[in-house]
Amino acid sequence: MPKRTGSLIIAVAVGAGALALPSVALAAPGIPAAAPVSASQVKAAVSTKIVDFNASPEDVVKGKTIEVAGQLLQEEGGSWKAYGGQEVTISFQEKGTDAYRHVFKVKTGGDGWFKAGVKAEATGWWRAEFLETTAAKGSVSSSDRIDIVTPPKVVYSRIVDFDARPGVVDKGETIHVRGALQIETDKGWDGYRGQKVVILFRADGSSRWEHVATDRTGWRGRFGTDVEAVTSGHWRAEFPGVKDVKGDSSHADHVTVREPEPEPERADSRVVKFNASPEPVRHGRYLKFTGKLQVRDDWGWDGHSAKVGLYFKPKGSHKWYYVKSAWSAESGKLSTGAKAYQSGYWKFVFKGDEDFYGDSSRSDYVRVKR
Repeated sequence: MPKRTGSLIIAVAVGAGALALPSVALAAPGIPAAAPVSASQVKAAVSTKIVDFNASPEDVVKGKTIEVAGQLLQEEGGSWKAYGGQEVTISFQEKGTDAYRHVFKVKTGGDGWFKAGVKAEATGWWRAEFLETTAAKGSVSSSDRIDIVTPPKVVYSRIVDFDARPGVVDKGETIHVRGALQIETDKGWDGYRGQKVVILFRADGSSRWEHVATDRTGWRGRFGTDVEAVTSGHWRAEFPGVKDVKGDSSHADHVTVREPEPEPERADSRVVKFNASPEPVRHGRYLKFTGKLQVRDDWGWDGHSAKVGLYFKPKGSHKWYYVKSAWSAESGKLSTGAKAYQSGYWKFVFKGDEDFYGDSSRSDYVRVKR
């Protein structure tokens, strides 16, 4: 029963959660006291919680950015729902200290999520806190530790002496791509052996570099490859880098590829009337070789002056050996000599020139006597 004190009444309402009501002013004499507030008229503050709070990455270099994120939820009708438009305080406790310090505030979106970036300065624990309001209870996330790590020492590399040659080449011929990969050491630059280097090509008029070949560096970091000339463009070498070693690219070297000039039409040739004498011949004595080099023209076969090789194949062998060269006269007549040391076959060979295809004479066997 309410306690009477003269004409004053102190009313105490007990509602859900045993919330204390605001203080009630005492009625002045002759003025009725304020009506008591019922428990049903008191709106209880909703419960909140912060979930999925995370500070990442776990290991970070000082001065780099870390990201803090989480979601604020409120209890409604027995279930948890997003609590948007609310301020969440982000706090940090440095390793070796006893208290969290306020860093900044971030507002939740309509889905209750909040996210922000902050510069990493020290190892310690991050947490999110929603401060209590008249409408909602406060809540604090679990703490997430971030460690400041020492950045790895970066070792630099470089590509030197890069070259694609020749600078002008006929289509279908070979381009030689060469260079060297070096690594920075305490004693200066040194060859970097056993590393993969990629050869790239960009055709004239294109902005795209295409992978053409790959090579591994050898002694003193040298690398190289031979490629077929297809079209004009720039060549470049690239080292992608490995752990703790920064990669590098060479300068671009241009090669002009031209259409080859058509080969002039050539006429046939022949070596006739070949003879080696005497037969047989004594060991170490001279043999005389004669014949005639002819080429075809509009009127038939005519003599031709050119260099012709003398070749010998020993008896029982399958290989011909070059012995010497001789020049035919304008009439095509051939004559030369050579010492004979073993039995075998002899012949003249004309390898051809810009105007005529090559040809070989018949072979002539000579027996050498001891």
